[in-house]
Amino acid sequence: MSQKDVLLYEKTGKIGRVIINRPKARNAFNQELVENLGEFIKLADQDPDTNVIVISAVGDKAFSAGFDIKESIGEPIVDVIPRRENTAMELNTWREVWKCKKPVIASVQGFCIGGGLHLAFMCDLIIASEDARFGEPEVAFSYVPDILIEPWKLPMNKARQLLYLGEYLTAEELRECGVVNKVVPFEKLEEETMKIAGRLAEMPSDTMMMLKYQVNKTYEIQGMVNAMDFAAEIFSLCRINQAQTQKEFNEIVNSQGLKAALDWKNNHNS
Repeated sequence: MSQKDVLLYEKTGKIGRVIINRPKARNAFNQELVENLGEFIKLADQDPDTNVIVISAVGDKAFSAGFDIKESIGEPIVDVIPRRENTAMELNTWREVWKCKKPVIASVQGFCIGGGLHLAFMCDLIIASEDARFGEPEVAFSYVPDILIEPWKLPMNKARQLLYLGEYLTAEELRECGVVNKVVPFEKLEEETMKIAGRLAEMPSDTMMMLKYQVNKTYEIQGMVNAMDFAAEIFSLCRINQAQTQKEFNEIVNSQGLKAALDWKNNHNS
């Protein structure tokens, strides 16, 4: 696939739309998508004709199923310097959302997992369909998040529940936690997202940029950026350790798929 295939950029009035376009893979993040996502977000932020950004995904099954595990396990980066460089690239991609001068809305349907959850959580607002499910299942295959946004968005024990147990939370549960701003039927998701984006687009743009900077700085003063840098270092160590200690699991992923590997792991541990 070319860059234009896995990501799209469209404009609707004063709204710039970054669209993830791997529906057959449930919009999983392969290396090409991650490497180019930051550039698409910057394109939307620098577009002089737009005042607000919407990040969405094609299809009805998933906003994103997270990182393409088969790709990352099949081609692991385990040398220290390249591993840290790759992790920094991923971290910087998510931070492009945070650094946007314009407000960013995530429009989420279906599964929103791992990297997909990180992308959505970095946005200023989240509009989700009733069928949306948010999860961090990485612990099941011996990974940790590369950007630890959850403690900044969720109450402490809810963040631990999501991370430790690999459970999925519904859009309504996250709305009750104050993370998801609005839950709507799937068939209304685009309409409601664009309605809210339209309201933001008509706000005084310079004032909105200064307001976002003001809010972001409040969290940065509390240590958010440093905490993410530390999380990225632990992620790099975990990736190296996983490749070295989970060889049989990784071989099953490559030959039979992730589900078969998880079934093997559950039977092996029982």
